[in-house]
Parts: sequence; C-alpha cells; structure tokens
Amino acid sequence: MRSASKDLQIKLTVTSDEHPELHRALKAIVEPRRRTRRLKELAAMGLLVERSGTFTLAAPASLEPATEHVSEIRVDAVSMALWDDKAG
Repeated sequence: MRSASKDLQIKLTVTSDEHPELHRALKAIVEPRRRTRRLKELAAMGLLVERSGTFTLAAPASLEPATEHVSEIRVDAVSMALWDDKAG
C-alpha cells in the first residue's frame, strides 16, 4: 500500500476560455475515472513533449506521403485526447 505522503493530489479546473481543446476533449469523456486517467496520460505525454521539444507520430509504412518530404503525421491535442477514449 502506498503512503499518503508519497501521493500527489491536485484539484484542477480546466476552463474552456483558457484551454478550449483540452476542455472539449476531457468533457467528451463522461465517466470521471476515465477522464482522470486520460488527464494523467496527457500530462505524462506533455512532459515527454516538453523534454523532447516535439511530438510526431510516424506514418505507417502502408501510407504513401503526399510529397517525398512528408514522412510523419502531426496530431492535434483533441484528436490525441479522444483517440484512446474511443478505443477503450
């Protein structure tokens, strides 16, 4: 069992004015525990993005890029937030 002193509890308000895409994506997840889990996943991904400075997904080998120089798909925040929720 984890010690309470090691846990970090945060009360967080996500407003549509400050973060419209995040607000829209999280609001679309109806079940509170799934919403919380998704927010944690997004925070972890955000930390990785911040540390690496970029976020891209490699295009599957079966997809041919529109031009020779396009080799990756860039994903917006709402698409990523809803991606896992639709699968789970």
